[in-house]
Amino acid sequence: MTADLLTEARRFSQAGRLEESAKKYRQILALEPENPQAHFELGITVFRQGQHESAITHLGKAIELNSGQPAFHNALGIAYSGAGNLPAGTACFERALELEPGFAAALNNLGNNLKDQGKLADAAGCYRKVISAHPNYTNAYINLGDLLRRQGELAAALATYRSVPAADAGNPEIRFKLAVTLSQLSEYAEAIALLEGIVESHPDYPNVHNSLGLALIRLGRFEEGIASYEKAIESDPESAAPYNNLGNALKEQNDLEGAIAAYRNALAVKPDHARAHSNLLLALNYLADTSQQDLYEAALEFETQQTGNAAKSRPSFRNSRDEHRRLRIGYVSPDFRAHSVAHFIRKLIGTHDRDQVEVFCFANVTVHDNITDEFKAQTDHWVSILGMEDREAAERIRAECIDILIDLAGHTADNRLLMFSLRPAPIQATWLGYPNTTGMSCMDYRLTDAVADPPGAVDRWYTEKLIRLPHAFLCYQSDEANPAVTACPHPEQGHITYGSFNALPKITPDVIRTWAAIMTATPDSRLILKATAFKHESTRERIIEAFGKHGIAAERLDLPGLVPNRDEHLAMYSKIDIGLDPFPYNGTTTTFEALWMGVPVISLVGDRHASRVGASILHHVGIPELATDTVDEYIGLARSLATDKQRLVRMREALRPKMLESGIMDPQRFARSLEDAYRAMWKTWCDDHRR
Repeated sequence: MTADLLTEARRFSQAGRLEESAKKYRQILALEPENPQAHFELGITVFRQGQHESAITHLGKAIELNSGQPAFHNALGIAYSGAGNLPAGTACFERALELEPGFAAALNNLGNNLKDQGKLADAAGCYRKVISAHPNYTNAYINLGDLLRRQGELAAALATYRSVPAADAGNPEIRFKLAVTLSQLSEYAEAIALLEGIVESHPDYPNVHNSLGLALIRLGRFEEGIASYEKAIESDPESAAPYNNLGNALKEQNDLEGAIAAYRNALAVKPDHARAHSNLLLALNYLADTSQQDLYEAALEFETQQTGNAAKSRPSFRNSRDEHRRLRIGYVSPDFRAHSVAHFIRKLIGTHDRDQVEVFCFANVTVHDNITDEFKAQTDHWVSILGMEDREAAERIRAECIDILIDLAGHTADNRLLMFSLRPAPIQATWLGYPNTTGMSCMDYRLTDAVADPPGAVDRWYTEKLIRLPHAFLCYQSDEANPAVTACPHPEQGHITYGSFNALPKITPDVIRTWAAIMTATPDSRLILKATAFKHESTRERIIEAFGKHGIAAERLDLPGLVPNRDEHLAMYSKIDIGLDPFPYNGTTTTFEALWMGVPVISLVGDRHASRVGASILHHVGIPELATDTVDEYIGLARSLATDKQRLVRMREALRPKMLESGIMDPQRFARSLEDAYRAMWKTWCDDHRR
């Protein structure tokens, strides 16, 4: 009778009828309470039902009755791991391996368990042992590839996925992971071919349409990419990722309203989608009709919705409260690489006074490059937090006893704001990457200056306390080898050329209207707009149409996309006489680059940090007269400069020396001002924590 019940229980289990299966196992145990196999199989069944504690009880009983079965210990390890008791799971897997050293499943599961504990090197070692001893054990290849991809080791992950046994190489899961990795490595054509094959054979495979959309967009096939996102949404309306990615695509095409709607849809589906929420906040900064109060209130919602009460917690710290000791400073960024943010920190890390500070770089960098190597060479401690869960990353930082932790991203791509909400350091500040408040109570300070954020009324729009640096909140650090400043192009070209190399979302309808008015006031002038999005013909056509509505013919516009390298990018300023700063979201790196190449930049000053960055740069370079307060003044200054050809020639020759003399490119001076600010923050914290 027991044998018949066991057969029925297994049949029900294989059919997924778990409740009936469990019932049969319990009938066996009613007849034979000391049956280890029944306890074992019942334990597995109830685990599949999500009853972890019951599973642990039955599997533990099976081991009590027969402790020599490796499979019993392996299953108990799975149950403990599923219940969140990872150390107990580790012990079970290790016992299974003592009983059977070549037990592939136990070794693979031990790897999964160690990975969940953050012991990534040990986990990778387990997977590699499985692959070495059992080359046909496909799950180990998948797990190792996933781990390597999580750590940013994309080439190694790709090689691992490609090494999967031939019998499983056609598995859609393998092909999908391979395609995603290829896409991350910018091998979009091969990724698209794989993803399109999966769509054809397994059209309902999870996330395939979304991933195909990402690759198509990266390859410039915008309409197809957006169609793939829409298909992903249609296939799974409860998935937030395709809404978020659709928002990114629409923003790149300069459809800000559509992008904002998509981000809001992502949050409606998944309110805790922090990435979509950050994208929404960034997009709102581009809109002229969004008030500073609107932006502030929207930022406050981020903390409420994404962190709950975590950001308001104040854990204790064991940092020594010596006001004068050497400080441990941590910089957190995804942009320790070729990125606009790097132009303001690439020399700073090495310029810090090591008698005053010890520098840590906590890198969330997905793809390393030569600039990454520069940062590594300068810092005292390089710690990759890529792939770490927020709590794991916070614990890693806390273990280093960091005194002041600096966020360099804000609500921009790949930020770690949720990690900051766990308060890994006693003092936390934000700087550089994002032009507004984070909205988070865990962020104590924000670094700025008195032009970008005039003292007084603006302070109420920040959850952070504003620290106004004495010289500027920016220090431009150009490449060593730059193209020489060329002569003004207008004598040779026969006309004045305006230009802006800013990201396309900054070129709002108000900006287009104003720039069109400038061109109308300057007959025969031309305008060069350079943006990544202009690789898409449909985007170019929309911009041409938008200017056309204001009487500017297409032949007066030059809309180049990407150029191969930075030297060629800077060399394009040789074609421009006058730079135009967008509003309300000013340029930053683009303004410095233009000035460095001898091109004067006209800026319109607004009521918020994002629309005062241009004024700050111009003020600290020593040419505040190029910052205007009204649209009419902005248009008038552009026309005035265009008609004063000799002034343009003089400015062309003077701007680079003026920048060098101003100190805005002096990393030594800037580092000292930062260190003074850090010391003041530290003294305040020490005073507060002695009471």
